[in-house]
Amino acid sequence: MAFTRRHLLAFSAAGAAAAANPFASGRAAAAPRSSFGIDASHLGVRAGSPDDQSRALQAAIDQAAAGRVPLALGPGVYRAGDLNLPAGAQLIGVRGATRRMLTRRPSLISATRADALSLTGLTLDGAGMALAEGRGLVHLVHAHGVRITDCEIVASGRHGVMLAACEGEMTGSTVPGANDGRGRRCVRCPARSGC
Repeated sequence: MAFTRRHLLAFSAAGAAAAANPFASGRAAAAPRSSFGIDASHLGVRAGSPDDQSRALQAAIDQAAAGRVPLALGPGVYRAGDLNLPAGAQLIGVRGATRRMLTRRPSLISATRADALSLTGLTLDGAGMALAEGRGLVHLVHAHGVRITDCEIVASGRHGVMLAACEGEMTGSTVPGANDGRGRRCVRCPARSGC
């Protein structure tokens, strides 16, 4: 059988369909998915709710991380706090439109000994709430493969980002308005951390 232009177009169309739906293999956690991952709204997370979304967000984070797929958060404000990222957690928002606002301490997002963590396109808002000494709005300890991309970490009552013994990268992100309690630092990465 000769390989013709028609065959090439058919193979290209099949490849495009597979690329458009990377979750079709069934390896990901069972839940409705957006084109970027599991859609958090299908897991009980509601943008703009005046209620604390910590419990629903934590359950959604855990489910997406277990399936090794991103958790997609649409535009809006999500009120939460004390969220723990397990290994493989990937949170994706709409840059400038997805805001997670701190409602309870010790941090908005934290992780200890969890690898392959990713925060993308999120505004993480500390609402000016005072944090404990040595805490950051984003607080990661002994984490490897960390990626914080295109995020804005704002109004932290202590450090905006606290990294200890971490490896990874923070790119395209800003940390305005963070305060270490003495009005000095916004991002703290101890020299021994290796970040």
